[in-house]
Amino acid sequence: MVSPGKAATPVSDRLGTGVVSIPDIASALGQGQVDSTEPMPEPIVTATASAKTPKARPTRKPVPTPTASASASPTTSAPASLTPLGGANYAGQLILNDTGAQTASWNATSSYCPETSGFVGDGTVGTNSSGDVTLTTTSTSGSCVGLISPGSYASDVIEADIYFPALPGSPDTLANWTGIWLTDGAEWPMDGELDANESEPVNGVDAVSWHSGTADDEFSASTDDFFQTQLPKLSTNLTPGWHVVDIVYTQGFFAVYYDGHEYTQWSSSNITGDPLNIYLTMVNTPDISSIVQRIGGNPVNSDPDSPTLEMKYVRVWQYQ
Repeated sequence: MVSPGKAATPVSDRLGTGVVSIPDIASALGQGQVDSTEPMPEPIVTATASAKTPKARPTRKPVPTPTASASASPTTSAPASLTPLGGANYAGQLILNDTGAQTASWNATSSYCPETSGFVGDGTVGTNSSGDVTLTTTSTSGSCVGLISPGSYASDVIEADIYFPALPGSPDTLANWTGIWLTDGAEWPMDGELDANESEPVNGVDAVSWHSGTADDEFSASTDDFFQTQLPKLSTNLTPGWHVVDIVYTQGFFAVYYDGHEYTQWSSSNITGDPLNIYLTMVNTPDISSIVQRIGGNPVNSDPDSPTLEMKYVRVWQYQ
């Protein structure tokens, strides 16, 4: 995903990470979940564009400003037998177990989407009859919707069961600029950004990316071909439908699993291990010059028929 910069600086690179000026968030209380009643950091919307430009320096997506949650992210105990589908050997104590309906109360769309030029925060968050959270855009070009966790997490295993919608008329193509990712909008890119699954708007294919460094000297690595530092692809990309995404994240290491199969992993001193918030976002990507420049081409996977993104739950275990 891409975080916005201090200004709407044009980016010929992929929509990677962008920074948005945000109020300070409570400092992390060690590893694991960081609870805070302080205002949430402004979320960063990152988006990876799979432009075919050779090794161009990627650009980040603008980051919306989330509304602070009235209470810290809930921590729920669960049976010891509850383990992640992927990366179970890294998982210790379960510290968060939110159903989809519970995540509907996370920081949401209104203060998040308008930070990016061309994005319109008219998407809606709701729940369906199964109790899953739903994120729906409208037919408006640039329609945006998002959720940002009230808590931030460091050295953890994070799992989410997500329905990725198909592009209308193209059942094998992931719809919209959709992603589940981790970042800290207040300290981007220094604290890091991990895009665990980003449906790239130039081809409808998902990618995993890491961004860190400084605003003037950003470091990026990805499974796509837009960055010089390439992450390995150890299994197949996702197709539309229900998928379990697992993220193992700690200082110096991360791994991402799709449906229990390891998709990529990476060990590097660039991986900060700093506390990051969980983002679930979707944008009906506008076909305008500023976005085309950012992502490296015209968007191909958005549609005015407004498909819906759904999520059954989010769980977090401490890294062991």
